[in-house]
Amino acid sequence: MRLFIEIAWNSLAKHGEELCGDCVRVAKTPQSFVVVLSDGLGSGVKANIMATLTAEIAASMFQRGASVEEVISTLVATLPECSVRKLAYATFAVLLVQRGRDAYLVEYDTPPLILIREGKIWDVPRVEREVEGRKIHEAHFLLQEGDYMVMVSDGYVHAGVGGLYRLGWGWQNIAVSVRRWAQTAGDAHSLARALSNTALRLYNGKPGDDSTAVVMRVRRTVVANVWTGPPADRSQDEAAVAKLMNSRGAKVICGGTTAQIAARVLGQELRVDWVPPSKRKDGATRTRGTPPTARLDGVDLVTEGILTLGQTVSLLEHAQTASDVPPGEDAASRLARILLSADEIHFLVGTAINPNQVADVIRGESMRMLYVKELARQLEQRNKSVTLETI
Repeated sequence: MRLFIEIAWNSLAKHGEELCGDCVRVAKTPQSFVVVLSDGLGSGVKANIMATLTAEIAASMFQRGASVEEVISTLVATLPECSVRKLAYATFAVLLVQRGRDAYLVEYDTPPLILIREGKIWDVPRVEREVEGRKIHEAHFLLQEGDYMVMVSDGYVHAGVGGLYRLGWGWQNIAVSVRRWAQTAGDAHSLARALSNTALRLYNGKPGDDSTAVVMRVRRTVVANVWTGPPADRSQDEAAVAKLMNSRGAKVICGGTTAQIAARVLGQELRVDWVPPSKRKDGATRTRGTPPTARLDGVDLVTEGILTLGQTVSLLEHAQTASDVPPGEDAASRLARILLSADEIHFLVGTAINPNQVADVIRGESMRMLYVKELARQLEQRNKSVTLETI
């Protein structure tokens, strides 16, 4: 069973500043995952620049396999030190996960990582040591399905000072809030928003410090497979159907001809889900202009091709997560939710050109391929792994 780390973060800039002095960077490879939260000293432009440089250097070096000594040595040599307070211009926390389970945590002058496991606040055993004159804390531990991890900058710990919390929200109170929320089994994006909203309320809408929370949730990897378009060679019809049906995860077919090929190869009848408006139940409407869906046993969603792909592109332009997609059971909304709910998406694109769509070929590429590439681009922007195969 492969595990996936779902991640989301929200940042609040100090009141009166346009830029947040915290920075988050995420780097992924097929075998590793690195997240860095850096907190720049002070606030505003200077803090933002220092935090960004620190996060970029740390993320890229840890991703390449550098040791903590090499990373800190590079940061010390690259970044200046505050001449007045004799402090580094940016602190950081790094979580490196390899092979989906092996976690290595490094914290330099940041609030400790919050780990919620099996409904409890877990104490991550840390070792303190000095590197290049900097005191750091390190930890090695194994991730489990259902773990929630949260990194916060100092602004969260100090939220509410002199108000609801005399000394600020505090690490322990934040951890208790995360534990309670984790009991709902919600996603990382929802928890990040909830923490950000709470911090903003504690600051009475005017954050006294840059405040960032990075939320990670460990769960099973969700996979989606989308086949759209007939193969250029009709002899490959059975191979295309086999690729889809033997794949792991959700299975989607986009395209009327594509669906007919699948039905023929599978020996099934293609059943179109179209109900006259007069006979639809309340709420069973679909977006105006969206073609109906169809059904095939073993396939999660069967839709029309070009129109549905284009409408899905438009939906993804305004949605970061599946919960952002407007409610509706039309083809485009359902496809958008499947794509945004998945961590790994594989597109199988047939390259046969429909004679009726020759005029739609742009710079040698069909509209189908252009839409698929745009979907892939938008999904990759959301840290999803996307592969594209032609047939």
